[in-house]
Amino acid sequence: MTQKWNIESLAEDLIKRSKQGELANKEGKLPSENKMLNHYQVSRYSLREALNKLSKLGYIYKIQGRGSYIHDPQYQGTSALHSNLGYREDLAMDGKKIQTVTAKQRLVSLDELDFFPGNQEFSTDQKFIEILRYRSLLDKPYLIERSYYIPEIVGDIPEAALYGSMFDYLAKEKKLKVSFIDKFIRCDLLTSDQAQFFHLDKGMPTLAVRDDSYLREGQLMAFSKISYDYRDTTLYMHKKIDE
Repeated sequence: MTQKWNIESLAEDLIKRSKQGELANKEGKLPSENKMLNHYQVSRYSLREALNKLSKLGYIYKIQGRGSYIHDPQYQGTSALHSNLGYREDLAMDGKKIQTVTAKQRLVSLDELDFFPGNQEFSTDQKFIEILRYRSLLDKPYLIERSYYIPEIVGDIPEAALYGSMFDYLAKEKKLKVSFIDKFIRCDLLTSDQAQFFHLDKGMPTLAVRDDSYLREGQLMAFSKISYDYRDTTLYMHKKIDE
């Protein structure tokens, strides 16, 4: 007997097959709409609604003129946050902004990375632009940001750009626009250098936020880790409720 699919069960099966590696080809591209319609024997409307659900949950992304591709934000040991969770990095409250106190950059090799992006492999000779920034809020130490940029994508980064918004600089000067970001939140322990900046003791907790930033084509542009002073950190969540 042929299974009857509704939008919810269809979306669940698509997610299951994507996790098992049965849905997409080796490049991560989904089958054509017609092939999926033939496989599931559902209406075009039901299939598109199910795919829209996967897109909203972050399992797939679309490239105009090329089709849909798998992007699974589920990594071992993590819990997905299916909402518009964001960090108020600029904290534009009462006109107050985060300021960069010190910043430096250098070119590093793969074995010099302090952390790695989720589910991403690099060649052994891949280089990265490491940017380390110490930042304050209201003249108080607030966060430490360590980022790695892919030099083949971003090119040279001038010193002046390190003291402003990196994403604004890359969008305006390099015409690079981030399409989606995977965000991971966990509690870490402060290193000696971090503790000294925050005026805390080594081994005390810090709220660490890991970001993997992708371009529209699914290319990884940068990955970063931001360590916050746990005593003065604000989480912000915006969730749209369908009417």
